[in-house]
Amino acid sequence: MKAIKYLIMGVMLAGFSTTANAQQEELNAALSAIKSKAPNAADLAKTAYKKNKKDPEALMKIARAYFEQKDTAGANLFARYANEGAKPKYQYAPAYLLLGDVEAAFGTDGGKAAGYYNQAITFDPKNPEGYKKWAMVYRKISPKQAAQKLQDMKAQCPNEDIDAITAHIYMLAGDEKQAYENYLKADINKLDKGNLNEFVRCSYFTGHFEDALRAAEAGIKLEPRNPTFNRLAMFSNYELKNYDAAKSYINKYFNETDSAKFSEYDHFYTALIYQALDEKGKMYDHYNKALELVNDSSMIKRWDIQKAIADSYLKDQEFENAIKYYNDMLATKPNVNFDDHEGLANIYSKYGDAVPAKKNEMIQKAVDLFRAAGQKFPIQQIYATYMAANNVNKLDDNMKNSLAKPDYLKLIDLLGNKTDRSRGEDTMLKTAYHYMMFNSYINKNVPGAKEYAQKILAIDPEYKPALEIQNLK
Repeated sequence: MKAIKYLIMGVMLAGFSTTANAQQEELNAALSAIKSKAPNAADLAKTAYKKNKKDPEALMKIARAYFEQKDTAGANLFARYANEGAKPKYQYAPAYLLLGDVEAAFGTDGGKAAGYYNQAITFDPKNPEGYKKWAMVYRKISPKQAAQKLQDMKAQCPNEDIDAITAHIYMLAGDEKQAYENYLKADINKLDKGNLNEFVRCSYFTGHFEDALRAAEAGIKLEPRNPTFNRLAMFSNYELKNYDAAKSYINKYFNETDSAKFSEYDHFYTALIYQALDEKGKMYDHYNKALELVNDSSMIKRWDIQKAIADSYLKDQEFENAIKYYNDMLATKPNVNFDDHEGLANIYSKYGDAVPAKKNEMIQKAVDLFRAAGQKFPIQQIYATYMAANNVNKLDDNMKNSLAKPDYLKLIDLLGNKTDRSRGEDTMLKTAYHYMMFNSYINKNVPGAKEYAQKILAIDPEYKPALEIQNLK
């Protein structure tokens, strides 16, 4: 009896094995046909379905194969077959995940994809994939709600790290501040290249240069030739005033990375590094390269580069070059403002102060610019008049010719009866009164000098020169 029993069992097992092998062969044939886009793929998939109606995992393999070939109809059909074949019916989370993937990748309704992912979460709340996928599609609608969904995932899946995912979602939504705050909470040692790339960028562009440098250095350990990591390590060191460290990255970035193209911004920053290290030759080389590359779509503007060059020449008292590049900037920049005109006037003024042979010519140019700027920008007329007066006074030897008198009188006219003067305006008015006080005194008009002294003391009761004039007999 035992021999017969074992014989029957062996026959049954052999039959089961044969059936299982046949099912697997039919499944493999369908998957291969779908992948190769064979003409009989649909027929082979249909045969595999008939043999695997009750095997949702097998049906999901076919659904995913269709999805990978961007065949949305086949993917949807077999995901639904898998859902029907599962126990209990229509509660098979993997099917809803794939239906959501199809909508997210090829549909136009992000809400529909989120709905499928939500069903996956309902039927398998311990699977983190549903939460992650829901958050990724919903970020376009509300990054804040997407982040909250990841908090829900954390409650169900406590071992999941949500900080980097949340940061990634905010980065995709263009919210660099929130991205930075979440990356800051993540374990930097667990971040992959993509996350580190985002971490360094959101840190740098929100002004957190120490964290940008930390993320860049972590990225360089993973990919020493990565241009983004080397570039932002260089920039961040510059912002942190680590100029020698910044310089060490110049060669790495330009010669030891996989970057095929360098931008005007790269050369501009490199020039700033060399400028900080007082390496003028290399500095101007890179400024010039920046000017060659800059265009209308550049992040940095041509006039910013021209002004930086002008400022550098001014610092070295190379006034002619400073004037040339500053005028280039004024010719290039749209919507030139008062500050721009003041910048050129100040170059002329400093030129006149530094070079006696050029004093009269350059100071007069500064005066003319301030007067013209006051007319062009009426809101700045008080300050422009004050600066014009101060500069023209440099051309007068001890007020002998009263050259600044018209400008200071104009300033008094603008400010004398103004009831809401600021502290700065009080200072300007006191300067004008001081000039007129001494101008009156040296011209032997003591009563006039005392009158201006009294006006000064109304602003500043302890102003010694005015007290001395007031006490004159």
